[in-house]
Amino acid sequence: HPKIDFYIQKEGEVAFLELIKSIHDFNFDKEKVKKLKKNSVFSISSTNQLNVSKTEERITDLDLIPSPYSSGLLDEFFDGKLTPIIQTNRGCPFSCTFCVEGLNYYNKIRNNSLQKLGPEVEYIGKKMAELSKAGGRNDLFIADSNFGMYKGDISFCTELSKSRKNYNWPEYINVATGKNQKERVLEASKIIDGVLRLSGSVQSLDKDVLANVKRSNISAEGLMDLALDAKNVGANSYSEIILGLPGDTKEKHCNSVKTVIEAGFTNVLLFQLMILPGTELATLETKEKFNMSIKYRVLPRCYGDYKLFGKQIISAEIEEICIGTNTLKFQDYIDCRKMHLMVSIFYNDALFYSVLKLIRDLGLSAWRWIELLCTTKPSKELNILFKSFLDATKNELWDSKNELKKYVSKPGVINKLIDGEIGNNLLFVHKTRAINDYSESISEFVEKVTIKLFKESDYLNPDIEIFIQDCVKHHLLSMKNLFRNKDKIPQGEFSFDIQSFLNSDINSSKQISKFKYNKMKIVDFVHNKTQRDIIDRFMLLFGNSDVAIGRILTKLHTKKMMRSPLTNDIYQQKNINKSEFQLSGLQN
Repeated sequence: HPKIDFYIQKEGEVAFLELIKSIHDFNFDKEKVKKLKKNSVFSISSTNQLNVSKTEERITDLDLIPSPYSSGLLDEFFDGKLTPIIQTNRGCPFSCTFCVEGLNYYNKIRNNSLQKLGPEVEYIGKKMAELSKAGGRNDLFIADSNFGMYKGDISFCTELSKSRKNYNWPEYINVATGKNQKERVLEASKIIDGVLRLSGSVQSLDKDVLANVKRSNISAEGLMDLALDAKNVGANSYSEIILGLPGDTKEKHCNSVKTVIEAGFTNVLLFQLMILPGTELATLETKEKFNMSIKYRVLPRCYGDYKLFGKQIISAEIEEICIGTNTLKFQDYIDCRKMHLMVSIFYNDALFYSVLKLIRDLGLSAWRWIELLCTTKPSKELNILFKSFLDATKNELWDSKNELKKYVSKPGVINKLIDGEIGNNLLFVHKTRAINDYSESISEFVEKVTIKLFKESDYLNPDIEIFIQDCVKHHLLSMKNLFRNKDKIPQGEFSFDIQSFLNSDINSSKQISKFKYNKMKIVDFVHNKTQRDIIDRFMLLFGNSDVAIGRILTKLHTKKMMRSPLTNDIYQQKNINKSEFQLSGLQN
């Protein structure tokens, strides 16, 4: 890359500052600066020789770095579209081979103090409160690798709690929570009212696979327990699992997914194995040892058409991913990706939660339900969606990085990427399409598969069948018109009070007769004002395309955005004028 004069490796602040000083001292003579071989600064000399220097030591006290927020340096970026990022600590004590922070260089934890972080939270909170009133976003990204695992995180959460009371910020927190110290992670979440998703990122639950990627000092059992306790603090929980790690097979991968689903995680995030530069997994030795089959694809949302110094520059970031190993065939990889789609659409975000509750309350297997979703023939219409995903999964892969670069440079291709026609997160886009365009079809499919599960388990009877139909209808109407035609209120006729069932205890499925109405009831499904405000604000930020809505779904606790049922008697109890409500759809 001839346009790059200097490359700084690992932690950058000190090395970058020293480089800038040297460039100034030598009057911008870059060849003289290259000969200095400053710590952590790499370059290529005029004679095409690689200059490699020793690595700069990490900063031990992060308070030495002034706050870019409190100093006002980031004021121009408070535009209602960008989200603030805070880092409370740096480093990671774990040695995962697929992660850059798994290197020994990053193993010790360095902290920002509360004396620095507290004023940052206060400063950001005031700014974000003003922006959210004007329709801007209202979330926070915490850049820690194991948030909530350390004592200082509890104090920091107390500061965030104060900000929530004073400024209603942050409304949502995107963060990777700690892989050990479960009780402390739960305490941190409780302090801030469960507005962060608790992560139990196991990556795999197979002992051989975990040994291959050096995750032996992470408590898989503790991560699993996190899901069971998340409900107690009102938090969403998720687990991350990676397909194609060294030693992985279709059976091992499916068993990992099965275990986290049966444990009750509300979301299971399923990833392909990205080969990140600088990781142990990216070394030639590791690739050859496990006979890793490598392909190339454009990294979702990492591309653009830019003008710089009067020139047009088309740029797309290209990543390596592993689609097979000496233990995982490509067809097995494709089969697993189909399962990923089923989990993403039908399981994550509790899209059909009452169905899952019924299954679990009766002691049936939620994983068996997923298996039946994978193997049952879909309708002709729904098959179009499933086929679209599998075709895109294959077509996004390229054998050659250079060929992909050439393709991206062709006229019109970068616009297809920007418009979302190609190159986006396939799971998010197809889930969005499922909700927006195929809600009737996916509901019919769930009903068919659920009845099939109950029939093979000898649990099916006429009442159960009607109850299943009402459960599916409840969720179909809950997800209708979430982002488009929002003022059109869905309505349906029900034999059972599904909402009361959802609010009931774990043994309720054995007595479904107590949820039966005396006579059929017509139920409206509505949004309250808070929900509408949040949805409108996010659509203003991201737009209303499938790609935009897919991004919104990653930012929101989707379950909390679903419409709620209102019967005629509830309208009367709350003294709500039904016709006025249906016109506005905004009452709390």
